[in-house]
Amino acid sequence: MRTVAIRLSVPKWKTAHVAVAVAGVISSSCATPAAPASSPAAVVAIPRTAVADDDLWALAPAESELLVWADMAQFRESAWTKSALHKAAPEERAARAVAHGFDVVDDVDRLLYATIPSLQEGATVLLAQGRMDRERLTAAFRGQHPQTTASDYRGVGLLAEGQEAIAFLTQRTVVSGPLVAVRATIDCGFGLARSVATQSWLSSLQDLLREGRGPSRRPPALAAALLVSASQRAQLETEMGEGGTLERVGARLDLGRDLDFAMVGLVSTRQKALDLAARVSAALGEVRNRPLVSVLGLQSVLDGVRFVARESRVEAKLSIPEEQRAEIADRIEQVAAQLARRRVGTTGKNEGAPEGHVP
Repeated sequence: MRTVAIRLSVPKWKTAHVAVAVAGVISSSCATPAAPASSPAAVVAIPRTAVADDDLWALAPAESELLVWADMAQFRESAWTKSALHKAAPEERAARAVAHGFDVVDDVDRLLYATIPSLQEGATVLLAQGRMDRERLTAAFRGQHPQTTASDYRGVGLLAEGQEAIAFLTQRTVVSGPLVAVRATIDCGFGLARSVATQSWLSSLQDLLREGRGPSRRPPALAAALLVSASQRAQLETEMGEGGTLERVGARLDLGRDLDFAMVGLVSTRQKALDLAARVSAALGEVRNRPLVSVLGLQSVLDGVRFVARESRVEAKLSIPEEQRAEIADRIEQVAAQLARRRVGTTGKNEGAPEGHVP
């Protein structure tokens, strides 16, 4: 494979501004919901007598295109992020907990969100694992879907109204989404259908993102993977003026003693990599001058981005050392607090739960 490397080189005195971008990731993780530590060994489904939920990635159908994973337990424990997680107003968190059937910060340990457009237009599933109270979840789902009916699929308890459904895979894991996608997830859980964890495009991305991380098997705090479809490439080209050659994209955030971020994008040839690097570099220069970037203090971070063509891979890496953690964590906390106030202030009252399926 040919490679394009994007290297984030941020001087020490500039790294505080990186917290703004990280805070946005954490804030979205708190409101909603990305890769396992090891590559999948199996490439075929193996039937089981009960749902296996040790690896949420193995529950997402093989046709999944976009996947986002969050390890909320790590976010709660990490000195980089734990203070920022509780910046949402208590009333807002309480309203969301009632609507969802759980508190996403305190009750959830892991989340996985996946889009599966081949099953149904706009189809997504959300897997949540942690301290799942079935009675609370049932009440929350019925509250949003008054015509709910209860049934089971392959022995798994399932609630549905029309095409919206929620299933209790195990005592700790639930899945929600369109009925066809929820059933496909259950099939994966029983090993009756292939999951995305068996797909080589995903495992190769995960391997690339683990490069240089040594023997540690700890999963990332946040990760994402995207198999770029033709329509998505066309949309990227239309909306951004670049990205039309991307085939796969992956990213991961690790919260250890240091904060590490890695991103990779794959194209097919060295020339396409060179072209994409040049176009993204030019676009980055335009983004740097936007008012929002100035308000958030991100110019210095963008100034540190360097694009280097190296075969057909596009990489971005950023590492912030432990000694700068207090400074960064403080900035993350400030931005998280501002975002929380903005959500409440948009309507003059708490937003409560978003529309859509539970959880």
